[in-house]
Amino acid sequence: MTNSTRIRWMSLPALLVAALTALTTGPAAADTDPAAPFLGVWNYDQPDRTTMTNIATMDIAGFPPTFPQIGTVVFSHGDNGEILGHTDQGCTWRFRIDGAAMELAATDQICFNHIIGSEYNIDRWRVETDGDHERETLHANSYQGGATFSFDLADGRRTRADAGRRADTVRAFTGTWQFDPADPATLINLALVTGAVPVPVPTPVTGSVEYRPGPGDTIVARTADGCDWTLDTHGNTAELAPGTPSCGGVTRTFWSVAADGDRQTTIMAGVRADGSHFSLTTGELTRQP
Repeated sequence: MTNSTRIRWMSLPALLVAALTALTTGPAAADTDPAAPFLGVWNYDQPDRTTMTNIATMDIAGFPPTFPQIGTVVFSHGDNGEILGHTDQGCTWRFRIDGAAMELAATDQICFNHIIGSEYNIDRWRVETDGDHERETLHANSYQGGATFSFDLADGRRTRADAGRRADTVRAFTGTWQFDPADPATLINLALVTGAVPVPVPTPVTGSVEYRPGPGDTIVARTADGCDWTLDTHGNTAELAPGTPSCGGVTRTFWSVAADGDRQTTIMAGVRADGSHFSLTTGELTRQP
């Protein structure tokens, strides 16, 4: 055996070790990140009043109104091992890993909700994941009119946005949808309209919305006034595309929709042609044949 042959054979074990190390250390390093199961974009699943899944309750002077929860949260790495949760309503919340779950890093975090025009504090928010599915519970304190109201979500569930397929999203939204009859008892399809007098007036929301596929990952919604609005879609959720679009004198500052093909839940806010502000926190629609 020549010296060059002996060197090649002697180097083979080292090469094997190097190759095996390269193959194993990459995934292992990723697996050691405790935040990995939580990171990414998550959509609330379709709210269900029969099971109270994704239905929050608020205590207002003994009257327990319910509010469907829809929309997205984006979990990403923060500083000092924290995880940041950025919601579709523009709030960012700090979390820490607690075993196999994630909890708020502090109980005194506050955010101003532009949809309802008031501050709220979340003092308990626990998140657990199982693959592409997430479960959460939270308690918040809503500060309105000088009073504090308790807000609870006992059974929150989400799905990873990228777990869905574009074709399924298109099928879930495409078609004509009719607003259900307004119901004062549940606040369904009652918008709060604030004009010259700063006292919100409950106003029924009626009519229909027609959805069709748009370019890329968008859906185009045509409202009863003939205006087209572009929404970005991901999984079961569509949200108003960036910017503050206006049409027919109406400006929409927020619009989030969740659809399962038969039922649709929506939250929206904006400014009407007469200058009054409107917000709808419990919009429900039914797909038309």
